[in-house]
Amino acid sequence: MVNAQICFLGGGNMAMSIIAGLVSDGVSPKSITVVDRHQEKLESLNQLFHVKTTVDLTSAVKAADILILCVKPQSLKELILSIKSELNRQSKPLFVSIVAGITLAQIKNWLVSDYALVRAMPNTPSLIGCGASALFANEHVSRQQKEMAEQIMRKVGVVTWVQEESLIDVATAISGSGPAYFFLMMEHMIDAAINLGLTEKQAILLVTQTAFGASKMALESVHTLSSLRQKVTSKGGVTAAALKAFAETGFKESIQQAIEQNLLRSHELAQQFGSVLTHDGQKDKV
Repeated sequence: MVNAQICFLGGGNMAMSIIAGLVSDGVSPKSITVVDRHQEKLESLNQLFHVKTTVDLTSAVKAADILILCVKPQSLKELILSIKSELNRQSKPLFVSIVAGITLAQIKNWLVSDYALVRAMPNTPSLIGCGASALFANEHVSRQQKEMAEQIMRKVGVVTWVQEESLIDVATAISGSGPAYFFLMMEHMIDAAINLGLTEKQAILLVTQTAFGASKMALESVHTLSSLRQKVTSKGGVTAAALKAFAETGFKESIQQAIEQNLLRSHELAQQFGSVLTHDGQKDKV
């Protein structure tokens, strides 16, 4: 990746996080270009990381070896259609899409040509370098390109490759949306603690540190999660009573249902933003 020219199409928070990781790891800012419509974003990124910034989409795309798509789902089609004529005049770059809900088949149809495409699903802890990303590569991605995509996404956390693109949606439901699930449980634990007499400051401190400690143990321990849970749970004790209450309220079933609803909504959004142009210019759905 030393000589690769990397172009971010979109300069939002996730792009900023990846750029921060790349630059801190020794990637030259001169090899990174950011394109965005908002001048204030570009000025901020230039000041922070000294990367090249521009509103000139055409020139940035022509020079890129890797194009990282960081726009909102509803904006991706317009973006792809605006650059595809320029792409056809040059050697084909690697695309890395971190756009939620848009499939590689949809991107391929908008490009009307075969390109090396990687789809990545990072999560919000990527903003602090503690992310988890699932990646999927199409058949046109070379081994070297796959390694480059992995290197880029490792700058913001851990990476795992999935063998079927449909599993990206599962990863979205688990790690992409997962922080919100944990935040919600922490909120409820804090509320319960306050209702039972702790101050808000005390409740926040105890809950957030407990969540951090439990996650750190789960990551670093050689034991399974089940074993770790059992180590905290004495038979007939207070933890066992709490876990019994969880079970009686259908805790496991609620989690399963929530994740299934996440997947359903993901498919709905893919259809919503999936209007494509076929080779004859007619609208179609993927």
